[in-house]
Amino acid sequence: MSNSTVYECFEEAVTRFPEQSAIVEPEKSLTYAGLKRRIDLIMENFPSQEKCIGIVTDHGADFVAAIFAVLKAGAAYVPAEPDFPEERIRFMMEESGVGFIITRRKYQEKLKGFPLLFLEDMTEEFSAQKDSRRGRPESLAYILYTSGSTGVPKGVCVTNANVCHYVRAFQQEFHPAAGDVMLQYSVCSFDIFVEEVFTTLLSGAALAIPDGQARADVNSLMDFVREKK
Repeated sequence: MSNSTVYECFEEAVTRFPEQSAIVEPEKSLTYAGLKRRIDLIMENFPSQEKCIGIVTDHGADFVAAIFAVLKAGAAYVPAEPDFPEERIRFMMEESGVGFIITRRKYQEKLKGFPLLFLEDMTEEFSAQKDSRRGRPESLAYILYTSGSTGVPKGVCVTNANVCHYVRAFQQEFHPAAGDVMLQYSVCSFDIFVEEVFTTLLSGAALAIPDGQARADVNSLMDFVREKK
């Protein structure tokens, strides 16, 4: 893992656990093999090769697939929650120099002026994959924007190697494995989000993602936690 990219580590998990649940949502689940197919479909729709790609969408399987599609393409993802202030999202995307933003049509007014790639348009299977253009361990994996001590967002750049080192340390301490379930609750700009997603999906475990209602109400959230174990 130390000499691998995040996506290469994910591919190893797909090879080992193709039919294990990868994403668990309130009404559906997605296997590792199914998640990989969705990743390939999203990447096939990328209009150009970019160093950084924004992601602004609701939490769920498509959000996770978009992240891995960006990583497979050898780019870095720049995430923002759709309910962030428009000015904050614009600052983050402009400063990081994203080539386009993966989103949904309901957010296009908030993202006007940026090239947009809509997830709901990606419904057709493709016939031939583009070159995956994978990055290297030293390539950037993501840029997360903190609030900054001055109130101005500050981008923190993290490489694939950094992520893989962290995942390996987490695995040695907590031993996540197929059959385990991790709750994905943190907002995408917190480093805990990285822990939730990557330590789970590089280990063969499942990521349980509640809907907006459960995120907003602690009783609904705990019902989801109990149901998905």
